[in-house]
Amino acid sequence: MMHAKGLLKTFNPGTPIENRVLRGLDLHIETGQFVTVIGSNGAGKSTFLNAISGDLLVDSGSLHLDGQDVTRQNAWQRAGLVARVFQDPMAGTCEALTIEENLALAWQRGERRGLGRAVKAELRELFREKLSILKLGLENRLTDRIGLLSGGQRQAVSLLMASLKPSRMLLLDEHTAALDPKTAAFVLELTDQVVAEGKLTTLMVTHSMRQALDHGDRTVMLHQGRVVLDVSGEERARMDVPDLLAMFERTRGEAITDDALLLG
Repeated sequence: MMHAKGLLKTFNPGTPIENRVLRGLDLHIETGQFVTVIGSNGAGKSTFLNAISGDLLVDSGSLHLDGQDVTRQNAWQRAGLVARVFQDPMAGTCEALTIEENLALAWQRGERRGLGRAVKAELRELFREKLSILKLGLENRLTDRIGLLSGGQRQAVSLLMASLKPSRMLLLDEHTAALDPKTAAFVLELTDQVVAEGKLTTLMVTHSMRQALDHGDRTVMLHQGRVVLDVSGEERARMDVPDLLAMFERTRGEAITDDALLLG
């Protein structure tokens, strides 16, 4: 369960380039929900994910994960609660390490690390089993450097790494945006499988309204640092991209009017 209440974040406050990115953002996600997030550039999507992961701390508001107040915790303190897959396939893995060494690091996420051997025989068998799900033959390449893999292969491994250990929140930050259409479709199919099998509470940011409706069970739209649209259930099931676009334009117009009234 994730509960964000009144999140505010301003970059460069009090300067000519002041940017109010989050403007009282509220969002509650139940355990096991798969929520897709859309919004135009500058809507606050990445900032919101950074706030959840602890990569940045909000100016005010509160954030709870699984009933635990993590508002003032840094990223390393939340490592056992939050897993993330980034847009750049190169960002989620260390290219100089082998596939099994990358997986071993993910396996120890949120735990105290010592100087012992990272990859043990029992872990190696677990990694082979998990990698076989990808159907890429990587279970037979455990000792290959991960830098030898293609972008799509690395992103698939990144997704596997993020779900290797249980977490309270899986964040997917436009994780197919840098992939070609065929590879993106494969990673999205894998995403649905991993989320469903692990019953993972998931927040997936995407620029594609098609993806936002085809995946997950709830769609949220951000605009100017606030949630302006939240659809699920039968209403979402009946929607197509033109419906979502029309709703966005209508909701965005209302949000702009509200801002004008507040500023006036």
